[in-house]
Amino acid sequence: MPASLIAAFRDGSEEAFRDIFMAYEARLTAYAAKICISRQDAEEVVQDVFTSLWEHRADMEGNDISGWLITVCRNKALKSLRRQILHTDISSLPKVPADLSDPLQKLYFDEIERYIHTIIQSLPPMRKKIFLMSRDEDKSYQQIADELGISVLTVKKQVSLALTHLRTQVTPYAYSLAVLLLPVY
Repeated sequence: MPASLIAAFRDGSEEAFRDIFMAYEARLTAYAAKICISRQDAEEVVQDVFTSLWEHRADMEGNDISGWLITVCRNKALKSLRRQILHTDISSLPKVPADLSDPLQKLYFDEIERYIHTIIQSLPPMRKKIFLMSRDEDKSYQQIADELGISVLTVKKQVSLALTHLRTQVTPYAYSLAVLLLPVY
């Protein structure tokens, strides 16, 4: 980027900002798409990056903003990924196929499965019982409430607490394990 373009941008030139946007938008979107779950998420991340760039234009030092753009893009993409993973309903995830041809993937899924089992076993006894009746025995909340002599609201609350605990415990572990075991593309 020419120094004059960066200087004009720092002074608030919208034309200079458009030029910077046109020069970096496609590369940043491709970069964010490698981290984010969907293309739409990557595009939103890049929009946030350029919003931050505009808001911090007066603070920019030097004439090379590419490092700043990449760093901010990576951080925002990872934040987006973490937020999505933490809000994913574990029960809605697809079942792992029994026949995994890639030994590394099988190792990954076996390890996650063992870890989830350990977390479920560590739940308070009543919460664990309610959660397993719901998930393993496929019982409705009403059936569980009737069988245990508790309210449906209590059943819902206990399942919700179990899922929240699983989500917060499994997600960082799964992410770390994926980084270690799965190949980088």
